[in-house]
Amino acid sequence: MTQAAPIPAVPGHVYADLVKGPVSSAIPVTQLSQEEVDTVPSLLDDLSSVDRLLITKRLRVKSVIFLRGKMNRFFVRTPDRNLVYTVEEENSWWVGYFCYGLRPLQLRVMNSLGLEVMRINRPYACTARVLPCQLQHLDVFSPPGRLIGTIEQQWAAVRPLYLIKDENGRELFWIRGPFITLSLFRDVEFPMQRPDGTPVGSTCKRWQGLVHALLFAPITDRFGVAFERDLTVEEKALLLAATLLIDYMYYDV
Repeated sequence: MTQAAPIPAVPGHVYADLVKGPVSSAIPVTQLSQEEVDTVPSLLDDLSSVDRLLITKRLRVKSVIFLRGKMNRFFVRTPDRNLVYTVEEENSWWVGYFCYGLRPLQLRVMNSLGLEVMRINRPYACTARVLPCQLQHLDVFSPPGRLIGTIEQQWAAVRPLYLIKDENGRELFWIRGPFITLSLFRDVEFPMQRPDGTPVGSTCKRWQGLVHALLFAPITDRFGVAFERDLTVEEKALLLAATLLIDYMYYDV
C-alpha cells in the first residue's frame, strides 16, 4: 500500500470565529457551539487523502500517580509522520482503576489547530464472552453534537465481531478479528470488509519485541489502520474509532 501524501494544513481563518473552551490536555481545544454544528465545513478533511494512519498510545502517568484517573493519550499520524489528530481520554477518576479496558469514557479528537473535530462516547458494557446481552457500543460525533455513526459489538463465541453503521443505522463495515488476539511474537490483524465481503482495510496491533511487552506495554504502544483511499472522511473516521475501541478491548492493561 503506498504512502499517503502529507496532510495539507487547514486555513486558520475558516475556524477563526469558533469559541475556545478549557480542557485538561496540553494543547488548546476549540469547542463548537450548537449553532455552529450545521454551518461549519467538514472538520474531517484531514482524512480525505489518507489511506493509512499510525497511532501511538501513551498512558498519562502523572494522572495515575496522583490518583486523577487512568487516562490515555493517542497521537494519530500519517506514514510520513505528519500529526493529524491528538486524542484525549476523559473519564471519572476511579473507573480506570477498577474497570481497566472496559471503562466508560469519552475520547476528544483534536486536529493540529487544537479544534475538536470528533468526539467518541463509550458507555460501560461487559465483553461478549461475559454477558452477551450487554455488548460494546460506541457513538461517534463530528462535529461534537452531530452523530455520524456507531460501532456495535456483535455476540460471537470465539472471534471478535464488530458492526459499523452510519448515522441512519445502515450497515457500512464488518470487523472480524482473529481467533487469538494475543500479540506475542507477531502482529495481529483485524480485517475490515463491507457487508458483501469486499475487503476495505484492516487494523493491526504491532509486535514491538519482548522487552517492550514486559516493561513498556502498559505505558506506550503502537498500532495502525489502513483503508481504501476513496472512502468518505466519515467512513474513515468510523474506522479510526473502531481501531481505538479494539485497542481498549484487547490491549489496554
